[in-house]
Amino acid sequence: MTTTSRIVDVRDALNSGNPAAVASAHGKIKAGNMASLIKVTFASLTSSATQDITTAAAKAAITASDGITLKTGENLPAIGHVVALRVTAGTLAAGPSLVTDSGGTATAIGALACHVSLLSADGTTLTFQAAVTGFVLWYYPKEYVDLDTAMPPGAP
Repeated sequence: MTTTSRIVDVRDALNSGNPAAVASAHGKIKAGNMASLIKVTFASLTSSATQDITTAAAKAAITASDGITLKTGENLPAIGHVVALRVTAGTLAAGPSLVTDSGGTATAIGALACHVSLLSADGTTLTFQAAVTGFVLWYYPKEYVDLDTAMPPGAP
């Protein structure tokens, strides 16, 4: 009879109830960031319909932020859940934007100044119907590593 060993992943550690394992897993996923509602206002971005919020260029375009203090060399975390998104400047008319997954279509909704934007699967990039140079984003970050990431051998 063959026996297979199951690799313990971050999800297992979080679900274990073992305080040491949970603490270790929280550190891997950066649970403090995930629990923070982040609001960022971007202005003077390079005009593009696709904006990656996790780059140094995006960080440099932040004019106001709340919910996170970024260290030197640290960029914004990827998006896990969008709470609100509003375009403020660019070719695309200013107004609110709904967000769908990357398989959707970036489009306007009727004659309203409301848009549908796309969020990449990895949570780093927003794609708008047309070029934008500024927007306001409220969001909760996604986990820093996927929950199916293996925990180190011997980890709690």
